[in-house]
Formats: sequence, C-alpha cells, structure tokens
Amino acid sequence: MTRKTDCKSRYGRRLLSLTIGLVCIFNLSSCQNNSLRHPKPSWFKYYSAYSAEDQQNRYRQSIPQFSDPDSNIEYGIHSFYAQRDYEPLWTVKGLDEEMSGTLLKYLAEAAKHGINPEQYNYSHITASIDSLKNHLVENQDSILYSRLMDLELAMTKSYLKYATTMRYGISDPKTVNGGKWLYKYEKPDTTFILSVLDQVKDLSKAFEDMKIKDPVYVSYQDELARWQERASQEPDTLDTGYWYRRHEDGNYRKLCQRLKWMGALDSSTADTNRLTDDVKTAVNQFRTDNAIPTKDTLDRETIDKLNRPASYYINRLSANMERLRWHVTPAKDKTYIAVNIPDFTLCTFVEDTVAFRTRICCGKTANPAKSKWRNKENGLILAAKSESPLLYSKINYIVLNPEWNIPYDIIKNEYYYKLCKSNTAVVNKEHLYIKDSRNGQYVKPETIDWKQVNRQNIPYRLHQKAGRFNALGQIKFNFPNNESVYLHDTNNKGAFKRRVRALSHGCIRVENPFQLAEIMYKYNEFDTVRKEQISIIMGNEPTTEKGEKYLKKLQEKDSIRYEELSDYDKQFYRELMPTSIHLKKQMPLYIEYYTCFLDEKGRMQYRNDIYYKDNNILIYTGMNR
Repeated sequence: MTRKTDCKSRYGRRLLSLTIGLVCIFNLSSCQNNSLRHPKPSWFKYYSAYSAEDQQNRYRQSIPQFSDPDSNIEYGIHSFYAQRDYEPLWTVKGLDEEMSGTLLKYLAEAAKHGINPEQYNYSHITASIDSLKNHLVENQDSILYSRLMDLELAMTKSYLKYATTMRYGISDPKTVNGGKWLYKYEKPDTTFILSVLDQVKDLSKAFEDMKIKDPVYVSYQDELARWQERASQEPDTLDTGYWYRRHEDGNYRKLCQRLKWMGALDSSTADTNRLTDDVKTAVNQFRTDNAIPTKDTLDRETIDKLNRPASYYINRLSANMERLRWHVTPAKDKTYIAVNIPDFTLCTFVEDTVAFRTRICCGKTANPAKSKWRNKENGLILAAKSESPLLYSKINYIVLNPEWNIPYDIIKNEYYYKLCKSNTAVVNKEHLYIKDSRNGQYVKPETIDWKQVNRQNIPYRLHQKAGRFNALGQIKFNFPNNESVYLHDTNNKGAFKRRVRALSHGCIRVENPFQLAEIMYKYNEFDTVRKEQISIIMGNEPTTEKGEKYLKKLQEKDSIRYEELSDYDKQFYRELMPTSIHLKKQMPLYIEYYTCFLDEKGRMQYRNDIYYKDNNILIYTGMNR
C-alpha cells in the first residue's frame, strides 16, 4: 500500500466517523442512544426471546400500517418513527422506566385539570406494563413484539392527546355546544403534533412547558383541588322538611357543619342550633355565589342547593376548565363586551376595567328530557333552535327607532293563530303593518281572511312599527352573524325582574341599552353635536340652536318622503322611521357560556346550566357521573 493510498484510507475513516457523529447529534434514532442511557430493566431479562434488532425491524414493518381517526396524529406518528428509523421510544430494551414513569405521573394527575386519567388509556398502559413486569406475556418473539408495539403506540398517543388537551382542549367546541358555536377557534395541526413529538427528548421539561399558567385557570385548579379533597369528607345532608321555619332546631348544627365543609363558614366558629349572625352571613354568601336572593331567613331553595354533593362542583369546574382551554380567535383585547348566558349579564370592559354591567334576557331553551329529538346517539344534547348562539363579532352599527321584521317561523307558529281569531284587533293593538311577500306591496289587514291562508305557505309578512311599544324597544345593536341575532332594547321591562331570563327567540335583550350606547358613542368619540342629533332622532326636543336646525332639516326630509308616496301607500305612512348610526370603531362582542366564573373579588360563582351543555363536555373529559 502506498503512502498516498494509506492517507486516503485514514481520511476516509475520519470522514466516516465524522458523518456517523453528525448523524448521532441530529437524528433522534439509535445514535441518540437510549440504549446507552437506559439499561435494560432487571425484570426484562426473563424475555430471552427479545432482540433489540428484531424489535426495531418489527416496528419498521408494522408502524407504517398504523392508522388513527385523527389524520394529524397518524401522519405525526409515521413521520416521528420514520425519523428514528423505527427505534422504540418508550419500549427500548423492553421499557424505558424513567420516561414511562414521567408519562404516567402526569396522566395520573389529569384529574387536576378536571379530566379522568382514563381518557388517556391510563389503566391500559399501567396494566400492560404490569403484565410485562410480572412475566405474564409469553416469552415468544411474535407475541412479545406485538405487546411491546401496542404499549409503545398507546403511550405515544396518550402523550400526544395530553399535549393537545393542554393546548386546545379535549373536546371539539362546536360539537359539545350542540352546533350553536359560531366562534373561530384554533385546532391542533400536523405542525403542532410534530413539535410536541420533537420535545419528547426532554420529557419532564415538555410536560412542564405544557402547564397552563393563566391566573384564571390556576384559580379554577385551586378550587377544583379543594372540592376533590372535600369529596371524601362530605357531611350529612340537611333535612328537606320545614325545620328552618322554627327558631331553634338540631338541623342548624348540620347547617354549620355543611357551611364549614364548603368553606363558607370559618372552621373555628362553634356549631349552634340557631340562625346566628355568623351563620346567616355565611348562608347569604353562599346565596350570592349561587345567584340566590339574600334574606334573613332560610328557604327550601337554599337548603336544596346547600345539599349539592361535591361532585356537583367538581363537574361544574371540570366543564368550565375545558372551556378555558379552548382558544377562540381573536382573543380578547382590553375593550370589549362580554355576555355570559348562564349569568344573564352583559359586561362592558374598557381598558380591562368593568365600565358597565347590566342584566340581559337570552334565547329560551327546551328540556332535553321532554324534547327527545335533542338527544343524539352519542348522548350529546343538541342546541334548541331558539337558544342564543355563542359567538364573536363586532357591533358595527346601531339602529335608532327599529322596526321588528317578524321572522316567518314566529308568524307561522304564533301570530297565525292570533290573526285567525282577531285580525284587525291584533294589527292595531301591536302596531303592525302587513306586506305581500310576492310583490312587496302593503296589504290592508281587513282584506285578509287568515282562516283561508295556508299556514305552511303564508304569503304575507308582518312588521311592527317603531316606537316604545316595539318588541325591540327604541334601540338595537347590530353585528354580523349567521343566526340573524342582535342586542336590543325591549318594551317588556318586567322580564328583567325574573331570575331565569331565557325568554327570547335568540336575540339578547338589554336592560339598560342607552347606557351601553353611551359607551359606544364615547368609544367612537362622538361630540356633543352628534349626541344631540341622536337624541332628536329618538324623538327628544333639541336643546341648542344647532339642534333646532337639525330637527327642521329632518322634518323637511319627512315631508318630502310623504309627498313622494302614492295615494295608496300614504295610508301606511309612518312618521318614526329606523335610522342607522354606523360606528367607525366597532365594539368587539363575545357571547359566552360559563356556568362558573370568578367575580371581581376573585370568588367562584356557580350558575345553572340552562342550556344543558356541561354534560356534553363531561362526556369528553370522562367526568360525567
């Protein structure tokens, strides 16, 4: 061999060594060397049929055939293991006990997030590991490799599902909300799956990075932990008789014990058989937290709700933690309107501060027990047609003096029967006018015999004139959406005195709409001149010279509008007409659904699940019981 040839040979060997070294650095396969870092467990020596090379070959043949309903997971697993040249991750040398222990630790703690660990196949994985450790798997290569691959893929899928849950939630929002979910929201994609799999090389750090650090979410976790601890210490329930009408009774001691268990009454307070001031204060705090009116006496409703088991609170918190995990887009900024359906409230936030709060009425629902058509085969409850949809949009214009264009379904299902009984009386009482849908022409009510009209094909449309009597009140707030709903005033102010205010056909009625409008005027920097013009349009008298000129201008326009009408249409002339106020700065609006939430003092509030949505979520979290 010549010197030159020898040099080339040494150079070639060095180049080969360098190449192998680079592959070991950048590849997640065998050169990352799980085999060196993790010794074979002592209990695995029993499986003499095992060969690491044969196991890898078996994985190389079988994993490309793996399929999953989630195409992102399927593609991610195919790519991940191909990149590793199909070397095992969890089952290297039988089992990487450190990695599997870390995985099982976090899966076991899923209950801290309101999720049953069984959603991640926790029992299946632990049972599979136990069967290996106890030598219950046959020492035969085909059986052994099949069991190892089943365990390998089960752990990879559980890891991915856990990571996806922490980032996007475990359920699909539109599905669990019965279809009335109009938000855009983030979903896991292939990029996310691959990035999560890439982080598995430092598993402890990967799980730490998955932790949700949002302070609100952490508060829910803390509250959930308290109720999970209380679940094993639940005191006797209170009698449901009328003992609370008497001044003294042994049940008051039970009441004290239950209030202490709930954390509403200080544990150092002595039990008593009377409704003392301390006990009364605790009871009223409980009432406030559960939207029950406070009073100086006990009542049956309060007793019934005090008797709720720990599981009630665990389920509420679990469902709402899942809602917090969903990532709607766009996320809230500092100024927006939030409507919470179960709380029947609207809050306006300006620069992250509550600037305005008012009561609302929302769409009515139907009891699924009485409406069997709402139950799907998978046990989920569909949204009732009249429920208010959950959505994000922007209020882009306000309508002053709105007219109500009565929806066809309401005409068919409600007005048709009233008009059959008393045609003109209904029209006059409710200030309606009628148009023929076939040609758009006004129709005199006395010319229609409603009993001869086919209810399934009504050719007329009803409209309610503008005014204080209008069902929409004197103002409405429009925002783009596919359900044709909006916020509006109402002529039925008494409805806001009700505690359960699911009354409408889907729109949101606002108790104090003009205060809401004022915030929007300010947000849009309307000056005093513009505000006076709006006041005049609403029918108020002008207060300035500019206002008087503006009123005169409006009157001239109304006169011209009247003169341009035909003699026939003049019979239907309406002095008060809708006027749209367009907003350059559109106000973000979120219609939400939280059955428990933190109040401004940081106390957890609980509300009734009026649309029956919590259990849909609990089916996915595995917490329904």
